[in-house]
Amino acid sequence: MKNLIIIMALAPLAAFAQTEKSGVVYSAHPALDAVEAMNKAFVDGDLEAYATYFSPDVKIYAIGKTEPTDLTRDLEISEWWVENFDITISRSEGTNPDVIKYKGNKKGVWVMDWTDFIAINKTSGDTVKTWFHDEYFVNNENKITMWFQYFNSDDLGSQIQNSFGSHRNGRVYDEHRFIDKVESVAKAYELGDVDQLASYFSKDAKFYRKGGGDMDPYEELTLEDRMLIWKKEIAANPRRIMEEYGYPDAIRYDKGDGGWEVLSWWYHVGTNEEGEENRTFIHLSHSFDDEGKISREVLWVE
Repeated sequence: MKNLIIIMALAPLAAFAQTEKSGVVYSAHPALDAVEAMNKAFVDGDLEAYATYFSPDVKIYAIGKTEPTDLTRDLEISEWWVENFDITISRSEGTNPDVIKYKGNKKGVWVMDWTDFIAINKTSGDTVKTWFHDEYFVNNENKITMWFQYFNSDDLGSQIQNSFGSHRNGRVYDEHRFIDKVESVAKAYELGDVDQLASYFSKDAKFYRKGGGDMDPYEELTLEDRMLIWKKEIAANPRRIMEEYGYPDAIRYDKGDGGWEVLSWWYHVGTNEEGEENRTFIHLSHSFDDEGKISREVLWVE
């Protein structure tokens, strides 16, 4: 019992003994003054002064980027902002910047800052808002030699586009499981497996056909109706090849009901029992429901 009491009494001391100071944190420092002066020059549109706070070989990393931006490129970006927006930068509520001098580092200090960024488009008057967490390495001459930027790049990019009247309505993917599913549909058709074909569609799927070809257009056919057409096409063309043209796109829409759409382009090559080949260019649009089933197919025939 005595041994247990001694161990419990020493435990906090052991934890304390394991801590080690790796540097010193400052709330005021010439390096922080340099960073704040740099931000002010940017807001004022004084890019000549702005550039003086950087080392000529500064490396600037934006979130998600593996390659740094140099000072020349940063000045080009800054000039674009100054020309198109009125900008304010303020410290985020409840935050204070930190200047960290790590033990053994004699080259400079790290400045950590948290700011709110507001930009008003000079043409449209629309407002762009975001936040930044920035990490600067400032050398002993109070020049920024390295800068890491953290921010919501997707949201910022969308706001910028919207401020110019260019509105994003989703994203396009060239690799996606729904693309794989559409290609599986084409493969099942080549194999003549109608049941497998039908398994990729929801039970209440609707089918549409537009354009030319040797079949009349149709609208809002049921899955059962479409299966009959597949069987007819397979019987008429004992040999079928679906040649993919280009590459398909999977689109995730934001507006309206949203949802996924896969657009694809094909050459349908059918060979009848007499060995006659018919080559037709088609475009397919497939809508997907929340269960990953195809809920709508639109077929355009050249």
